Amino acid sequence: MGLWRLFSILVGGIPVLWHCMFRQKKKKYKRVIKSQEAQLKAKDSELQEKDSELQEKDSELQEKDSELQEKDYAFKNEIEQLKKEKDILEAKYLKKFKSTDVKKKNLARYRRKMKTLRKKTIAEEAEEIVGKGSSWLPHSREGPKSHQMGKPKGSPGGGRKRPEKIHEEKELHIHKCYRCGISLEGVKEYFAYDRVVTELFRYQEDEKDYLTLRLKNVKLIVKRKKCPKCKKWVYPEQGLLKNNRIGLSLVSFVMSRRIRTGLPYEVIIDELSTHFGSNFSITAPTIIEWFKDFSDVIEGLYEQLEELVKKSALLHVDETGLPMNGENWWLWVVCCANFVLFIQSTSRGHESVKDILEGFEGTLISDFFTAYDKFEDVEQQKCLGHLLSDIIELIVKLEKENERIEKKLEKHEESVKKEEDSEAAPKKRGRPKKLEPLTESQVETLQTRRVQNFKSLNQIVRLRSFFRATFRHTVLGWKTDKSKRLTKEEAEEKLRELVLKLREEGVIEADLEKLLKRCEKYEKKLFTYLKYEGVPPDNNEAERELRPFVVQRKRSGGFKSPEVMRHYLVYLSLYMTCKVNGKDFDKLLDLIFSGQEIDLSSFLSC
Repeated sequence: MGLWRLFSILVGGIPVLWHCMFRQKKKKYKRVIKSQEAQLKAKDSELQEKDSELQEKDSELQEKDSELQEKDYAFKNEIEQLKKEKDILEAKYLKKFKSTDVKKKNLARYRRKMKTLRKKTIAEEAEEIVGKGSSWLPHSREGPKSHQMGKPKGSPGGGRKRPEKIHEEKELHIHKCYRCGISLEGVKEYFAYDRVVTELFRYQEDEKDYLTLRLKNVKLIVKRKKCPKCKKWVYPEQGLLKNNRIGLSLVSFVMSRRIRTGLPYEVIIDELSTHFGSNFSITAPTIIEWFKDFSDVIEGLYEQLEELVKKSALLHVDETGLPMNGENWWLWVVCCANFVLFIQSTSRGHESVKDILEGFEGTLISDFFTAYDKFEDVEQQKCLGHLLSDIIELIVKLEKENERIEKKLEKHEESVKKEEDSEAAPKKRGRPKKLEPLTESQVETLQTRRVQNFKSLNQIVRLRSFFRATFRHTVLGWKTDKSKRLTKEEAEEKLRELVLKLREEGVIEADLEKLLKRCEKYEKKLFTYLKYEGVPPDNNEAERELRPFVVQRKRSGGFKSPEVMRHYLVYLSLYMTCKVNGKDFDKLLDLIFSGQEIDLSSFLSC
């Protein structure tokens, strides 16, 4: 009984014991697993950190690798450039070496030749030269020199290229035979040729709208007919520029720009390319040729202008320098209120305008240039503006001289005072100013000169007041009513009295004496304006007309062709004449280029 209980207890306690042991092992295993998991996590984090470090190092290595590749590429380029420079230097060195070698050989050949020549006598050398004839010199020619202009035969053409884009087409027909005079209506016409003309078109819808300029390429299709009477081909008339590729309207525009602005041809061409685009091109010789092409047409207008100038009641004349191809030429202007005429001449003598003033019955206004004294039969008025400017210039000269005298006397007084103070006062440190006093004779000379200048200034101011009255509303004023002015004889008498009074006082200044002599010489030509209404006593009109040309002369510096200058001055005369009359110069050019006969007087008066 006891054993059985013990056995049952053992049988029932063994599973419980195994269960307890299993639970303790399980807990132990869990603790081991947890500790191993913690260790694994720690190792994993360490591995991740090491991986990130490795990635950073890898990126750094990649950057360094790219930098090294760039440096390697730069080094390669530099090496290639150095190789090229080396090749260039070697080529230059070889070239120089070869040239020096050639020079040495030529020099040796020349010395050998001269050595052989020195062995010959003069008679032998002369006989050898005579025997060779014209071929003894290396540059001699057996035949005559060719004077043919232009390129050699077979060379490619250098003309203006035909435009590819055509904006408009126009057919030219013939209706009458200009040889027989018969009508060609109904006669069969044939195609002759075509050409493209670049023409300028002006668009303006109404007077208040802006003017628009546009270039168009117009294709002209020329048709011809055969005259049934004379059996010859008849072509339509195409005007002055029948073979030109630039239209008359564009030619007129370019020439007008040259005349109006006076700009160099290159500047005008640059402006045209800026305005119309780079597709449009033109050259300076082309523009110059246009001036020559219409010379026959405008010469007639210039002759009409000369006749109109001769009929004027009043003329201004003046001249200025015209540098022509390294020589001194002269440009003359003869003008009045309605006409302007420019003349070029190789001389500054009166012969340059003698033909213009031949038969002139009006008043000629000019400066005191002695060439005008040759026109004794022409009533003259000398420019009082020039005389007055010379008087004012002399006044300024004496005033400045007196200022210099005053400064010298002040410095003299300062130096004398300083010497007196230096004797009484102790010496100061430093370098004193060098003020040397003048001698008594020098002081006396300066004081005498100052008194003389004051006297001369008083006299010159009185002379200036007399002539200044001609430009004011006084009895001598040229704008004063003629009934209230002095007569020419009374004004001359007043001038004589003033000159006599100044001479009685004593004239010391040499320049003032010259002015008084000028007044006495041209006494009869100083007050001609008092005889007529509206005649000015100065030559400012001619000065104003010359000023635009003087500006152009400064821009150009000089001129080369007298022929081109002659044509240019004709156009300039017509332009300035249109300007003073308020007429459109472009309209006159259009009439000239259209081939119509023009009466200049009626054109200016309409």
